Amino acid sequence: MKEYDLTRLPVHGQSSDRGESEDEPSCSPSVYVSNEESALMKAIVELRDRAVEIRRLMNADQGDEHRHLEAELEALRRERLDLTRRRERAFVRKMVMLGHLPPSALDENRDP
Repeated sequence: MKEYDLTRLPVHGQSSDRGESEDEPSCSPSVYVSNEESALMKAIVELRDRAVEIRRLMNADQGDEHRHLEAELEALRRERLDLTRRRERAFVRKMVMLGHLPPSALDENRDP
């Protein structure tokens, strides 16, 4: 009844019964994230970890340091937004390189 094994993404060139066709798949069935995307995601996780630490410090301190921590937290939010946009652009570049999107997607994905 299941058409696909949900633990693996369907790969072009393979039938649902795992029979290999003569065509080679256009993507590796086991690698889903580019090195660029991985590095950006790692940076986002590091920002999140720092934000958690800042929130913990903010809960413990109510003085002048609190305002400094709020400013640092806001800076982390802006940096995270930038990293998220960069990760989205990296994803589009990967999809263009793999042939899943037309090259014109790179123009549409630029920041104004």
